[in-house]
Amino acid sequence: MKSVYATTLGLMLMAGLLLGCLTINKQSKAQVAQGIQGQVFEQKGNQMPQKGKPFSKGIGYATQLYVFEPTSMQSASQISGNIFRQPSTQLIGSYATDSLGYFKVNLAPGRYSIFVGYQNGYYATSFNQRNELGIVQVSAGTFTPIEVIISANASY
Repeated sequence: MKSVYATTLGLMLMAGLLLGCLTINKQSKAQVAQGIQGQVFEQKGNQMPQKGKPFSKGIGYATQLYVFEPTSMQSASQISGNIFRQPSTQLIGSYATDSLGYFKVNLAPGRYSIFVGYQNGYYATSFNQRNELGIVQVSAGTFTPIEVIISANASY
């Protein structure tokens, strides 16, 4: 009789520990359920609007996506147009896109500068009123959609 109680008690303790581990695992996943997702495109050639020709974002472009702390133009020396040398701000991470340029990156909530590898440099699509390059805001619990359109070899 004692062994039945001991066995039952042991199984209940193991079940409790297992449930506790599952709960911790779910909480850990919930903490990284935000970041950025999207696609990188490359435009080439004449992109002037033409009657009967739809706007094109370009074609999917496989590359490296670089996430930095917010980076100003003064922290990244310009090579040409929107192509820069490696910024002097802290690199958060580097992530490969797939063959069509798609990516999904888990990031903590905050502000980041997004660059992509292009022609031996770091391509930034935009800058804001503070001269910060490629800024994106990540909010808790959501993936911020972004599209990076590389237009260095396009004409308008």
